[in-house]
Amino acid sequence: MVLNIFVSIVTQLIKEPINEYIVGPIKRHMSHPFTYKSKFETLHHEAEQLMNKRLKLQQSVDEAKRKGEEIYESVDKWLIEAGKAIEEADEFIQGEEQAKKRCFVGLCPDLKTRYLLSKKAEKKALAIDKLVNEGDHDPISFRPRILQIVASSVYHREALNSRVLFLKQVMDALRDPNLNKIGVHGMGGVGKTTLAKEVHRQAIEEKLFDEVVMVAVNQTPELRRIQSEVADVLGLTFDVEGIPGRANRLYERLKKEKKVLIILDDIWKQLDLKAVGIPIGDDCKGCKILLTSRDKHVLSQMGTQVVFHLDVLQDEEAWSLFEMTLADAKDSELPPIATEVAKKCAGLPLLLLTVATDLRNRESYAWNDKLKQLSVFDNEEIYAKVHSVLESSYNDLPGNEVKSFFLLCGLLGLSNIPIRSLLKYVMGLSLFKHISTVKEARNKVYTLIDTLKAKCLLIDGDKYGFVKIHDVVRDTALLIASREQHAFIGTRSGSELMKWPNKDSARISLPYCDIEDLPEGWECPKAELLLLFTEVLSLGIPDLFSRD
Repeated sequence: MVLNIFVSIVTQLIKEPINEYIVGPIKRHMSHPFTYKSKFETLHHEAEQLMNKRLKLQQSVDEAKRKGEEIYESVDKWLIEAGKAIEEADEFIQGEEQAKKRCFVGLCPDLKTRYLLSKKAEKKALAIDKLVNEGDHDPISFRPRILQIVASSVYHREALNSRVLFLKQVMDALRDPNLNKIGVHGMGGVGKTTLAKEVHRQAIEEKLFDEVVMVAVNQTPELRRIQSEVADVLGLTFDVEGIPGRANRLYERLKKEKKVLIILDDIWKQLDLKAVGIPIGDDCKGCKILLTSRDKHVLSQMGTQVVFHLDVLQDEEAWSLFEMTLADAKDSELPPIATEVAKKCAGLPLLLLTVATDLRNRESYAWNDKLKQLSVFDNEEIYAKVHSVLESSYNDLPGNEVKSFFLLCGLLGLSNIPIRSLLKYVMGLSLFKHISTVKEARNKVYTLIDTLKAKCLLIDGDKYGFVKIHDVVRDTALLIASREQHAFIGTRSGSELMKWPNKDSARISLPYCDIEDLPEGWECPKAELLLLFTEVLSLGIPDLFSRD
């Protein structure tokens, strides 16, 4: 009524009829002071709708994150905007009391305040309605590609200048457009894997390639695992099961990459790259391969164009690495024989690290004992020396549980050992006393892993949830296991086992080989663990195998 009277007065004042196009906006503007309550109610309703939609979406986001999925950026952005809009609407609604203010000694409502608040409420309600309509996100998440762990640099930290120079030579070779297959060879424990990790890290940081993949091959290559690890980094999902079919899929995928580096670490014998699915030469000029091996002849057989020899450290750098490893010791004063002990390690990084770790915070008698132990061998007998030192590290482990756990890791012999598998084996073997639940066993497994890492007997895996054991350390573990646990570790000639376990074997580890059938009448009555690595799913175990 008041609004109509106002419009009528305005019309008479200008003495001309007002067009509806003018009257409409005037009515809408003039209605704000008298409709503020409905505007606030609308805003409250829209805010509730937005709150409910945001809550449901947030629950879906939380569930996706628990599954390890990545959330789309647009979803995160909407959640932030919606949360901000709800917060602002709540604050605004709380200030509704201002609209009840009156003027002219309380005789009239404050039309100006009501007008402003009503207009703001309408604007916020429209903005929230827009957010509600934009809140239908499907899908909200995606499975990220599996990223390999990128190791931090150790060369610069430990002032190993010769290693830094060696790394530069390898990186220069990888940059050379005329080279696509490069080799690095050196004895076990000299640092080939550490070098490979440095190349992996630097190639990623400097963005030299579109994709960089590092895979440990090991003494018994598992083609399926190698294919899977390369495919994981590329985001490739296999739609076939057979190794040849997977090789074809991987081959075609790699050919699409303009620049890709594949690092194959710890190769013991010639590996057929085409059988894996890795294109070489003219098939894929953008694909570069770095191979590491103890055996230079293996690298030559695989067609490397240039081979670098990684040697032991010279005395100055060997001492630097030894001293750096001891740097965290509580007593910074090293005994006088420390340099002599370091020299007895013959510049082999694995031996330097193991000895220094063992002697950290130890008394002088432990240093003297270690020096005597190292002095038993000539410098040429480095492998025997390494095994002796590693066995002393094993003997120093605190208790039978951690010793048995270490030997189990050696028996598995996988390039990356799944911690979940270790948990299953220790529970099946009842290695832990006074532990009855999976949670307690899991806590114990992680505790023992930390203990072995601290002793340099285990290292981090290439992926989360995995650990690794250096091949030299594994060799020592297998020697001890065969002696103390009647463990049998199968060796093979070609694809056939050279020897089968006897009746006294308690823990048996058979490497990957083409076993079609196990021997009839094969008996191992004392067997408590059989690790049989095969792709023949129909392979049966003889009834007499574990007969008491």
